[in-house]
Parts: sequence; C-alpha cells; structure tokens
Amino acid sequence: MTSASGPSGNPPEADRARMWWATDLGGLELLRATLSEFAFRPHAHEEFFIALTEEGIATPTYRGDTHVIGPGDLIALNPEEAHAGGSPAESSWTYRALYPGPDLMGRIAAEFPGYRHRGPEFGGEVVRDRELAAQLRRFHQLSEPPDSNRLEREAQLVEALVLLVARHAVPPQTPRPPGRERRAVLLSKEYLREHVDENVTLEDLARNAGLSAFHLCRVFRAAVGMTPHAYQTQTRVRRAKSLLRAGLPISEVAAQAGFYDQAHLNRHFKRIVGLPPGRYVRDAT
Repeated sequence: MTSASGPSGNPPEADRARMWWATDLGGLELLRATLSEFAFRPHAHEEFFIALTEEGIATPTYRGDTHVIGPGDLIALNPEEAHAGGSPAESSWTYRALYPGPDLMGRIAAEFPGYRHRGPEFGGEVVRDRELAAQLRRFHQLSEPPDSNRLEREAQLVEALVLLVARHAVPPQTPRPPGRERRAVLLSKEYLREHVDENVTLEDLARNAGLSAFHLCRVFRAAVGMTPHAYQTQTRVRRAKSLLRAGLPISEVAAQAGFYDQAHLNRHFKRIVGLPPGRYVRDAT
C-alpha cells in the first residue's frame, strides 16, 4: 500500500506520505503516511509488506476478507499477496510500513532451525502484539533522521523481525539459541573499543568475529546483556569521561569520543553517568 487516490484519482488534500530507502540496510523501503477518504486498488508487492497502525482505523481487504485494524495493530503479508482497501469513510489512517525483501527475510529465517531452504510465511491474521509493535515503531523512527546510528538501527531491525517470525509466522518458530560464542563476543567488544569514534556497522563486527551479522547481534546481547550499539555508547561515554578528566573542552570531547555533537554527548552521558558532562567536570574539580 504505497499510493492513495480520491474520487478524482488525485490524493486528498489531508493525505500526507513520505517514502524513503535505507540504502545502508540493503535499500530497505520505508513509508510513513496519513491517509483519509481513499481506497487502494488491488495490488501486490515483490517484498513482504509489514504495516503498523499508529492512529485511526483501516479496513484492508486480502485473502477474501475485510479486516479492521486500529492503533498498535500490525499486518504482515507475503510477497505477491494481493490486498486493497483503506480507512472507512470520514476516517483517517496513520501508519508506518516497511518492505523487507526475500533476501533480508531469508537472513532472518537462518536464525530458525525450522527453515531450511525457505523463508518465513505469514498467515494474514491481524497481529496484536504490543512488544513487537513497539520494536518495529522504534526501528522505523530511528530510520527517519539521516544521521541516525546504523548499528542501533541494525540491532533494532534484527530483534523486531526475529520476534515477528518467532511469534507470528505460520507455524510459529523457535529461533535457535543465540549461544555464548565467547571468542566472537570478545573480538566484537575489542573492535568497538578500538573504533570508538567510527560509525561501526553490524557487518564490520560480523566480519571481524567470523559470524553472520544477525546471529552475532543475538549472540552479543545474550552474552553481554546489551546490544552492540548499547555497548558502543557505553564505550564512548567511558572515553568521554577520560578526556574530560584530562581537561579537554566538552565540544572536543564529543568529537573524539564518537558523538555527533555536544548535545548527543550530553544526552547519552547523562543517561549512563547520571549527570551531564559539565556537571561531571565541576564535581570532579
């Protein structure tokens, strides 16, 4: 569902939509839209279609039935699965959608022993899962700013899609245990410390550790208790503390510790240390 039209064939004035592509995630297509008084014509996508309703109501039709979806509801359709419809008359629908291709979903399926040489399939039921909805929404929101952290988005996407397949594929699957591959985790932690000021990716870590990117993400969280991105942020804050104690100005510390700017440093520093950098310096003197 990527376009809408009113009775004249033109989008209603109240409709707003933005589509973008996460080129650093293999060209993953994303959409956020608010639509009203429209109807999608029957169509299908080459990719999977995953849509999360934020506000309003929609009544999409697929598999010969009309479904009612509201805030927090998800629909997950398979590639080439025809669907149509939209919000009821005098209503509006705000939703976020992503269109992961078979290759991406195949990499997710590799985390499940039940999938040998095929990807996941979804049954078409409306998904009502608050935890999953929150994870997908968080990933989508992280993908909107052009300067968002890739490692954070990758980890959020992996966790959301693994959860989606585990709970809502047909039949539900249990992902393989992430394991505690000690050497891979140690190599990844070392890599993050050595490249503290760089925009490290999950692929960088996986290549260095000798595991697949998605499996490494799960292994790391199981062993360390946090995602690679959270560990990266912690490492950067520790670096910032050391530089602040050495007397460097906060603006310079932000750059050397790998933060976008001073505001970015302030936010994460306070979350981890409990007080902002300026206060930390004053209290330490």
